[in-house]
Amino acid sequence: MKLSVVLWILFALSLFGQTLYFSPNGDLALTIYDPFITVKPTNPNEIGLFKILTSNSLLQILSVNLTQSTDLLTFSKLIGIQLVGAEEGAIGLTQVDNLQLFFRRFSLDISGTKSEAFQVIFVRFQKGYVMTYYSTEEDFHRYLVSALLSMSSVKTASIQQEYLNEQYEYSVSLVKPFEVIQPTEGEIGSFIALQDTKAGYIQVVKEELSRKLSAQEYAKLVEKNSLVNLSEYKELSNGKNLVQGNEFHWRIFQFSSKGFSYRCLQAYVLLDNIAYTLTYMAKTQEFDQFIFPAIYTVFSFKKR
Repeated sequence: MKLSVVLWILFALSLFGQTLYFSPNGDLALTIYDPFITVKPTNPNEIGLFKILTSNSLLQILSVNLTQSTDLLTFSKLIGIQLVGAEEGAIGLTQVDNLQLFFRRFSLDISGTKSEAFQVIFVRFQKGYVMTYYSTEEDFHRYLVSALLSMSSVKTASIQQEYLNEQYEYSVSLVKPFEVIQPTEGEIGSFIALQDTKAGYIQVVKEELSRKLSAQEYAKLVEKNSLVNLSEYKELSNGKNLVQGNEFHWRIFQFSSKGFSYRCLQAYVLLDNIAYTLTYMAKTQEFDQFIFPAIYTVFSFKKR
């Protein structure tokens, strides 16, 4: 690729609140989403470090040389042993294209200060990579989407998981354990993830608008006209990210229904005066179990 093309790509990404990151050895490429900014790594094996200027939140990337016999699960256990005193809230495996990933959600008490974290681990090129998002309890959900979008943007050699809905002319990258199920009335897409007794759902709906709105304006209307009517509705965070040319406005919120507490990630994208809403929902205590593959799937939405 010519230097002029590379410079153009970097300039374009900077306009959209994104940074294209390459590891020092060129064996890892990620898109780092705003508001994370690049800072100089300071610790051994640290090949990337990104921080939020107004918060203690950070995204750290480590790389470790492995022996030929070290597989993903073995390496993940070795990393877990080092998290002394950590309290795990979710743990699992998923796959992005041809790359298998291990993830864990945990809390860590350091000198009386509680940190919340989400970690993604994978192995390739005889190296182990550990990507960890650390934040305070107060800011964890505020920057969670940007952090997981960044970690899930790892560049792979193939694209294998596209789900194309020909009837409604859209596609998503459907990441395991999510699978297609029959949509109910009012939906144009429905997906489910199951693990033991835990379940997560992704729903896609569309609405034709009578007047031109921005995604942000539409997000506010959705909250005003429907979400605030939910029992014990509480917004945990909201924001926007430009992903593959689409501007998504999103919010994380929770509510209660029939004695259960639910947590949702809801994202809105407007195309040609049609609003598309993608919602990931799970019971509050099960939300973290599927949030990583859910974010990858939701923000991969494309109109065909």
